[in-house]
Amino acid sequence: MRRIAWAFIAFFYASAGRGAAADDKISVDVVSYTQLTDVVKGLHGKVVLVDLWGEFCLPCKKEFPRFVALHRKYKARDLAAVSVSLDDPDDAEAKQRVEEFLTAQKATCRNLLLNEKPAVWQAKWKIVGPPCVFLFDRDGKLVQRWADQEIDYAVIEKRVVELLK
Repeated sequence: MRRIAWAFIAFFYASAGRGAAADDKISVDVVSYTQLTDVVKGLHGKVVLVDLWGEFCLPCKKEFPRFVALHRKYKARDLAAVSVSLDDPDDAEAKQRVEEFLTAQKATCRNLLLNEKPAVWQAKWKIVGPPCVFLFDRDGKLVQRWADQEIDYAVIEKRVVELLK
């Protein structure tokens, strides 16, 4: 009888592990600037944190685990995290590196790859390049933006918590 009980427990844990892995599948959707805007608008009612990053950007990759940690910590409290890769979507190797990086980071948030030329997003966001983080309130209004050396996830987390109240 004990063997059956232990076999059942082992089966239960093994099955639970497979289910969790399936739920944590990382996917990346290629979107235009307009589609990205629609994604953010579609999250109305949630606090939205958008991280603009590139696989080619070492500071971006260094800070990305903090972005993922905020997503995990506050998603149940209505934080929607959206990662936006600014890598070239026409470069199959770059896209693969993006997917591998996101998988390694266990970035289960919404992951997008922007299919616009740098001149488009540089003009729209008034930035030269990543990293850049945007924070939107529950009404979809841009509350704050951080770029380059301004990015401090302790400060970002305080603002997120304020907006989640």
